Amino acid sequence: MATIAILGVGSLAGMMLRGLKGSGHRFILSAERSVTAGALAAEFGAEVAADNQAAVDAAEAVFVSLPAATGGDIVETLRFRAGQRVLSAVAGLSLARLGAAVAPASAAVTIMPGYSNALGVGSALLSPADPFWAEVLGHTGLVLTVDDPDLYTAGAVYGGFSGALYGFMAQAIAWFQAQGLPEPVARGLVATALRGNAQVLLSEPTPVAEIAARVTTPGGISEQILNTLRARGALDAWDEGMAAVHARLKGNA
Repeated sequence: MATIAILGVGSLAGMMLRGLKGSGHRFILSAERSVTAGALAAEFGAEVAADNQAAVDAAEAVFVSLPAATGGDIVETLRFRAGQRVLSAVAGLSLARLGAAVAPASAAVTIMPGYSNALGVGSALLSPADPFWAEVLGHTGLVLTVDDPDLYTAGAVYGGFSGALYGFMAQAIAWFQAQGLPEPVARGLVATALRGNAQVLLSEPTPVAEIAARVTTPGGISEQILNTLRARGALDAWDEGMAAVHARLKGNA
């Protein structure tokens, strides 16, 4: 069991704590947002430190979930010690800048946790590979690692892609509802379609292009939807959106 400080106690830190409930680790929260910290501490059995530095001083490992606009600047005001492990989920805070700020502690970066991580079925992109943080993040879902900073930046587009999928699901649910289906039925159809297809990708080694070819019968209804989307440039638009996020993240690296 390790003592882990969490800097930044907003809703996303709450998701992380929910996902790590029962992990056996001890958590210390900064009191800089005292109301939120107190509520999270009461709900998840965490402790509350006086401020960020006090939380860091009391911990063996530090998880940083501070706001993107100020997170890097705040971390650079803190003192870390040798042997500590620091993991940042601050969007745009590069591994190089984090490493310089937390030396002589070790540094790693990951994507900010989301709702799926709270349920233990999300994913975490970790860079570089670190056995301690891999174990911690493993309680929240699948852990994937890359060591190359450029590859991590590309992979971090996942955060925008994942969030955008809620917009896609809302669109599909609304269509089914417009045809008269009750909301629970529409929601269930869309949710199970994505969950089931995602499980196929996680369980089968078959290349995704081959799977897609198998389920898209020539002249069938799946092909009809795909042809409509391609004709309207909808699939290419996903590439454009992800490329724009990638460029934004590279600009902050």
